[in-house]
Amino acid sequence: MTIPTAPSPSSTTSTLPPAPSRPWIHTPLIPSATLSTLAGCTVLLKLDLHQPSGSFKSRGVGYQILQILRSHSLVSSSTAHIYSSSGGNAGLAAVHASRMLGARCTVVVPESTSAFMAEKVRAAGAEQVLVCGKSWVEADQHVRMLVEQDKDGYYCAPFDHPDVWEGNATLVDEILKDMNGDVPDAVVASVGGGGLLVGLQLGLERSGLEERTRMVAVETRGAESLNASLREGRLVTLEEITSIATSLGARTVAEKAFEVGSWGNVISRVVSDGAAARACVRFAEEERMLVEAACGASLAAVYELGLRKMMPELTSESKVVVVVCGGSNVNLEILEKYRTEYPLQQKA
Repeated sequence: MTIPTAPSPSSTTSTLPPAPSRPWIHTPLIPSATLSTLAGCTVLLKLDLHQPSGSFKSRGVGYQILQILRSHSLVSSSTAHIYSSSGGNAGLAAVHASRMLGARCTVVVPESTSAFMAEKVRAAGAEQVLVCGKSWVEADQHVRMLVEQDKDGYYCAPFDHPDVWEGNATLVDEILKDMNGDVPDAVVASVGGGGLLVGLQLGLERSGLEERTRMVAVETRGAESLNASLREGRLVTLEEITSIATSLGARTVAEKAFEVGSWGNVISRVVSDGAAARACVRFAEEERMLVEAACGASLAAVYELGLRKMMPELTSESKVVVVVCGGSNVNLEILEKYRTEYPLQQKA
């Protein structure tokens, strides 16, 4: 049986719905004095941790669900039942978007998902939160089976779908609008399954910036499926995910992510779990915001790798945007654990 989903966008551009009906918001773009001093250039923070679900997933997953419901005339219809497979953040985004748009939502998580995250998804209003399989692959297989058994069911892909990429591309639209005619010299973002990377790259391409703006794609060691694929020149599937950044835990990135990751503007970097964890602690202390380790990976590119070491062409006048993608797998207890296990004086 064919799994119902939204039709793919017919072109590289689409008409976005008006803001009140979107399950995501235009998030702030603010300069960071601390990170700018450290980097030796202007660092701007794109604060997607302020999305309704707590992460950038509200964009891509939210746009996809909106398209599903609109294409079947089911917005505000309580009969529609969205099914999502996720390690946590995509599931949270699916629940938030579904509830906002009047649909039900069931999320299937793998065994690697923490009880803390599973409870957050449940508390957000999920119809059900089911645990199936050791990895996202098994969870996704199960959710597809559930969709086939439910006449009102619709499958929501967590990262590998054109609507997800289209939703994530709105990040570039907002960044350019808020930079008032200026453009970023580089964008730094974490990579898991690759949906965020694809959206950013397509957004840059649509704006004619794919050769002008560098893209720094950051993963943690033990979840570096994109980096491994780029080094091998083919899609690589990791044997297992060993990183603490479980939200980056796609053993294979989307084929489209491998494609856009091979563009000439991309710099692929891998940081240790310790670097990502320390970045979360420093960000909380210096910027007074909490993010999970998956987001800490991109922040670690500034804190520990050094932007101007990666991109010698940057000057004191350069502007670099770091996508603070957020994530809900974090609290004060987790940060204190990071502080103990990964002392700040260590290096990546």
